Amino acid sequence: MIVRLNNIEPKEVTKPKDGRGSLINFGYEAATKFGGQIKMFSVVELKPDSKVGYHIHENDMEIYLILDGKAVVNDSGTEELLNPGDMLITPKGEGHSIENKTNEPITFLAVIIE
Repeated sequence: MIVRLNNIEPKEVTKPKDGRGSLINFGYEAATKFGGQIKMFSVVELKPDSKVGYHIHENDMEIYLILDGKAVVNDSGTEELLNPGDMLITPKGEGHSIENKTNEPITFLAVIIE
């Protein structure tokens, strides 16, 4: 499942948690619909001309949120280009890969949930 940043309605919050000022919240709520416990939560830098090979998540699921750069992903057999703010959700039983075909590193958040 691909979640595009431009499909998320930003929400402004003033004085968050009784603080000051304001923030803009981009809620990736599609990622909360699967349940489970977090097994891994990492910021990953994928070097130029590098790839995480295609693999199946048999007993868990994984979420990638692209922070910087342009990534080519294989989402259960469908290749897509992801930009900063885009999210790839790989549910249990499905597979994915991520590749950097550029000359700059890609930074993404990777979360594995049991």
